[in-house]
Amino acid sequence: MLGLEELIGLEVVSSDARVVGTVEGVGIDTKEWRIVALRVGLRRGLEEPLGMRRHMFSVEKVLMATEAVDMVSDTVILRAPVSAVSETLREDDGSLIPAGGLMGMRVICRNARSLGTVDNIYVQPEAGWYIPYLQVKLDREAVASLDMQQSFMSAPLAPVRTADIRAMGDMIMLGISMEELRQQMVGAKARQTE
Repeated sequence: MLGLEELIGLEVVSSDARVVGTVEGVGIDTKEWRIVALRVGLRRGLEEPLGMRRHMFSVEKVLMATEAVDMVSDTVILRAPVSAVSETLREDDGSLIPAGGLMGMRVICRNARSLGTVDNIYVQPEAGWYIPYLQVKLDREAVASLDMQQSFMSAPLAPVRTADIRAMGDMIMLGISMEELRQQMVGAKARQTE
């Protein structure tokens, strides 16, 4: 599983070992909770072969379908050679949510209790780019409700399953209460110690 901060900044390399660009963001389908596209800043010189206009002072950014990705680790390796990269591109039709649109979004529980704000997104590239969890930076009151310790320097973080998200608009509304989240966290901690 990768955190979004581990994915952003990775080099994108074609199957014939040519650097295509750098991951600058992602496009998320929030109905399926999957990353369906990587926003890639193209390497200079690749604009023309891909049928794009070269900009004088900026890098061309494209959406690349995650289905075109073969492997992710220290780099993102595509299945296609650089000559076929244009076939991996996806049109930006506005249907995908950029990760930046989720970061910092408020999260509330079913019982209208504030939990905190989205701090990170976790993705499983090997499982169809599924997003099982959002990491939430907890509010002070949520820390107390969840019986967690708050350090002096940073707020505690809690994993929230995307399966528990009931609605999303100006904020993320969970379908579980604070107590149900606490029970999930206790269960997960118990499984880790086994």
